[in-house]
Amino acid sequence: MQTAISNPFQDHLERGELDEAVHAVKVGSDLVLLDLATDGYLLVPECGDVRVEGGNLQAPMDLMLDLAAGELLQSGRTQRHRLPPPSVPLRRLPEAPVGRPTAGDMATFAILWADTVRRKPTLQDLSRQVSGRRGRRDDLMALSSRVGLFRQMLPYAPAVGACLFQAELLLRFLNAADLDAEWVFGVRVWPFLAHCWLQVGEHCVSQAPDTLTIYRPIMAI
Repeated sequence: MQTAISNPFQDHLERGELDEAVHAVKVGSDLVLLDLATDGYLLVPECGDVRVEGGNLQAPMDLMLDLAAGELLQSGRTQRHRLPPPSVPLRRLPEAPVGRPTAGDMATFAILWADTVRRKPTLQDLSRQVSGRRGRRDDLMALSSRVGLFRQMLPYAPAVGACLFQAELLLRFLNAADLDAEWVFGVRVWPFLAHCWLQVGEHCVSQAPDTLTIYRPIMAI
C-alpha cells in the first residue's frame, strides 16, 4: 500500500499582489492572467486552490514562485487598492428615441474613427489613455440614444475592426457627449477566447447581454 506524500509547497497558500499591469481571474479550475505590459494572456490549467480578489492573489507556493519568476507579481511596491471587475451584464439598455445623426454627430464619428484607425495602441496604452476620463453613467436613456446614433453610422465606416476597435470607438463617441461606461474585458477557456464590451452596472451598452454569458470578466477600465 502506497502512502501519498503531501507537498508542502503545493498545499500551503501564499498571498501576494499582482503587478500593476497584470490582471487575473479564476475560470473553473484554471487561472487566466492578462499582462498589459506584454499585451498577452497566460493560461494556467488545473491551478489548484487559487483565489483572486482584485489585485490580490492567493495560490500554492510553487505557482507563486513561477509567477514571481515571470515578473507578474509586485516586487516591493504597494499598488493602490484594485476593485474586482463587474459581473457580466444581464440587461439591455432601455429603448430610447433615436433621431437621425446630425452633421455634428457624423463629423465627430468620422474624426474619432480616423484617429482610432491610425493608432495601434497596446492594451496598456489604452488603459492609461482612458483611465482619467469623466462622463455620466446614470442617464441610461441618454446612453441608449447615443448608442443608437453610433449604430446608424457604424455600417458606413470603411472598416469596423474587431471588438477592441469597436469598443474603443463607441467609448470615445460616448465621451464626446459627456457620457461614459465601463470597458470590460472577459475570457473563456477550452477553447480560449478573449472579448471586450461596454457596460453600466447590469446594463450592457455595446451588444446584447446574452452573447456575453460564456465570458468571465478579467479587467475593467
